[in-house]
Amino acid sequence: MDSKKYQVNKVNAYNGWDPLKQVVLGNCFAPEFFEDVGDHKLRDLMQQILYETHEDLDNIQKTLEDLDVEVIRTPPNAIAAVSVENADNICDMQFDDAPWSNPQHNPEKKTGTGILGFPSPCMTPRDEFITLGNKILFTSHRWTEKANTTYDTIEKGEHNIFNPEYMDMFLQEQWELYQNGKISHGPLKLPTSKDGMSEKTKEHHQFMFAAPIIHRVGNRLIIDHQDWSNVDEVILERYPEFTGANIAVGGHTDGSMNLPKPGLVICCPWMGPEDFKDTLPGWDVVRIENPKYMATGYGDMESWIKEKHVTNGRWWHPEAKSSPDMVKFVEDWLSTWVGYAEESVFEVNMLSVNPETILSLNYQPEVHNALKEHGIEPIYCRFRHRNFWDGGLHCLTLDTVREGGIQDYFK
Repeated sequence: MDSKKYQVNKVNAYNGWDPLKQVVLGNCFAPEFFEDVGDHKLRDLMQQILYETHEDLDNIQKTLEDLDVEVIRTPPNAIAAVSVENADNICDMQFDDAPWSNPQHNPEKKTGTGILGFPSPCMTPRDEFITLGNKILFTSHRWTEKANTTYDTIEKGEHNIFNPEYMDMFLQEQWELYQNGKISHGPLKLPTSKDGMSEKTKEHHQFMFAAPIIHRVGNRLIIDHQDWSNVDEVILERYPEFTGANIAVGGHTDGSMNLPKPGLVICCPWMGPEDFKDTLPGWDVVRIENPKYMATGYGDMESWIKEKHVTNGRWWHPEAKSSPDMVKFVEDWLSTWVGYAEESVFEVNMLSVNPETILSLNYQPEVHNALKEHGIEPIYCRFRHRNFWDGGLHCLTLDTVREGGIQDYFK
């Protein structure tokens, strides 16, 4: 294998705070992606989001590079094929002729990658990838909406980011065995609380989990098993060099807690010291009582609170309330681009560059003071559309190389 053609040729990370040497940073499509939208006001709004997102990501990249971190960007215009009637790729279609302009093409109003709608850029690589020691685990089973360009890189080598030698794709391999009738079920089990899911969703969730449910602490993995009852067993069997400790939060736990350095936990008000007394014994737990102080990327918290119902709390833009066409367009055709921003706390979704330096998207007094009191210098980066993309700095980045090795922090 010619390793020189890959950008990631070394993988090493056993925690989230050792000096960061290499990181993969998310990306989005160029503004020209929406060039053919017939509604000029809508086109301008969507292009502005992409333009400003690129601008902010470029500045985040420069900040990291100024800190001597090598930054690898996911490809901005690599687009997944989307299954659309009479079209190989929705992005090759003229917007005026696309299915949303002709309801008869889409009577059930289905959206999303693989049915109708736009493919998603790989904005948040950490949502579906995690570096565990000397491997990068892909925590999904197929070319999913938020990993599409990165998955394409792995499978086809088109963009030459990851050396396949370092990739763990076992969930995808299990899915293929299942699809071919070689096995009857996936490795993951769902708790009874998920009984209300559709059978199709349950089927897929046997082969995928959210990468942010894992937090690395040397030879110990803190694993949230709220949404997958045996996920800890599956991971630890595959990675026997680690031991495990469980928490039960649900969702992406990097939006609820952060481990900036050894001995320190910063968490949201629905967590507290009692949640960590067994998993992280002796660590200082700082609970943030008002995490939504500056939650929006636009510095306008009051508007977000008043208007989030317009988009069911999933995403927000200052023009959303006055532009029902924008809301409909995003909900119908960009549903896989947005997340559930109402559940996200970007103030704890931070990226440690080393134990004394951390990158954050916005100033929040409680978090800022806690970091300073523990000898950590916060560097604030602008990301205006985080409530559109539902991503903080931890989501936007995949740490592939850090200094140091495996160690026991609880001797």
